[in-house]
Amino acid sequence: MFLTVKLLLGRRCSLNVSGQESVAMLKKLVSKPLQVPAEQQHLLFRGQLLADDKCLSDYCIGPNASISVIMQPLEKTAPEEALQPQPQPLWHQLARVLAKHFGPQDAKAVLWLLRQEHEERLQRISLEHLEQLARTFLAEEAAEDKEPEAVASGAPRRGQS
Repeated sequence: MFLTVKLLLGRRCSLNVSGQESVAMLKKLVSKPLQVPAEQQHLLFRGQLLADDKCLSDYCIGPNASISVIMQPLEKTAPEEALQPQPQPLWHQLARVLAKHFGPQDAKAVLWLLRQEHEERLQRISLEHLEQLARTFLAEEAAEDKEPEAVASGAPRRGQS
């Protein structure tokens, strides 16, 4: 069967594989054409993360299916970065803020409701939404990178006339 495997906002490749192929082997097969090491890949099919030890048929992946690859960033091991204090998780910070404005039980209940709503909203996000968001951020980043060139050439900055 032919599969299309694509990176979020990036390269894609087509492969002819068997349904009995393991997810781990699929990662190895696409690592070269997509230029992403297998150990940095997370494969998704219909929003479900694929486990390395499973076969494609375990996920009912059939001919002409499309599988998405999400890259896992490499771990940063620079010693100076390891020594910097790590920011506290959002939920811990939010709990501290709520504790200033509510009693302990109410703060806990509000935090629980916020986390529940957050999880529900995350479940509704599709890969298309993530691609659109990434495009927006990349376009903004590209515009910011061009801005210093415009300033150096005497051109007006964005928002100026």
